[in-house]
Amino acid sequence: MKKLFLLQLILILSILCFAQVNIQSIVKPGTKLIYAVEANEQKYDFIITVKALTPAVIFDWEMTDQANNSGTITHTPTAMISASTMYNYFAPGSKILSDDMISVWLSKNTFAALTKGSKNVMMKMNTGDAFKKMGTYTEQKELPILVNGEKETVEEQLAHELNDEGIPTGDDSFFTFYNSAKLPIILRMRNGFYIVLKEIKTKQN
Repeated sequence: MKKLFLLQLILILSILCFAQVNIQSIVKPGTKLIYAVEANEQKYDFIITVKALTPAVIFDWEMTDQANNSGTITHTPTAMISASTMYNYFAPGSKILSDDMISVWLSKNTFAALTKGSKNVMMKMNTGDAFKKMGTYTEQKELPILVNGEKETVEEQLAHELNDEGIPTGDDSFFTFYNSAKLPIILRMRNGFYIVLKEIKTKQN
């Protein structure tokens, strides 16, 4: 009986040690999302501070590659529902995105298209790009991150450009996202640069 109890305790502890964090429950106004960036042979951080989540996402941002490289992105409620163009290249200052653009988040319609039915959607990986059929075709994977300094993992869903047969085209551009309709944030992306979410801070230092 004691051996059975110990075995059950070990199993429970093992599950807890590798439990995935539910980031939709912790990301609120004031939360910082910190991404590692590799671009133009440089490495630096892209730091987002969430200001609002409803009715549309607003966030402050900062790039640590140079001084005064910061600003604010404001989405429209329409963009949060249906935008299909990713805004990835930032210029200092405040910017209100148009109804067809979204940044760091996926729109409600894009998320639904990537997670239901045929699991693909026509979208632009960046402003000025042509529309591509992006789709999910693999099982979810785990991404290690830090949450308030503690090691955690989050589930990520991978999206690649697909051909007419639903097979990846071979283009090395991709993005992954958090599989939550309430918080469909980009976790990783490669599109002429590479970013990966490495840390979430909900507590002020």
